[in-house]
Amino acid sequence: MEVSGISTLSTILKRPIELRSDALVQRREMAAELQGNCQKLAIFLKKTLRIAKQANEVDFEAAEKRIMNLMDDLKQVGSTFQEEESPVLWHLAIDMRFKDFAKNCADFYQLILNLKQLLNENIPDSSALKALCKEEGLLKVTEAWQGELETMLGRVNQEYMKVMAIKFSW
Repeated sequence: MEVSGISTLSTILKRPIELRSDALVQRREMAAELQGNCQKLAIFLKKTLRIAKQANEVDFEAAEKRIMNLMDDLKQVGSTFQEEESPVLWHLAIDMRFKDFAKNCADFYQLILNLKQLLNENIPDSSALKALCKEEGLLKVTEAWQGELETMLGRVNQEYMKVMAIKFSW
């Protein structure tokens, strides 16, 4: 199963909010969608970087294409990854019970923007990518970032479990 690209997965952040009378249920649904989205993004990014590394060992052109496609997809990502720019993150954050979850999601998405900057700084063109892929430079450049991705995803999951445990109050 092919996972959608980053720009496709980020559309949830741009979606306008239609307020419902069952605010807690609505926020839980949004939280579930965001948590699933973070999972998909993490899988997509780790898979892309892993496949690029493996392809580089056999076929540099395939690795180059994979990374260039990722960079093109990252170009479509903008400020909606910021809490104050996303209607969904903002709607969650105004409820104190969901504030930490929204903050961790915003931090997770900020990490995606950090990858965009990291790749743009280190791979301005295909010749730079060729140089990086030799001697596993790409893996070295993204290794610390991948560790941070795991940490941030863990925080999102932890806060998600907390918001799902919120009891309905009458």
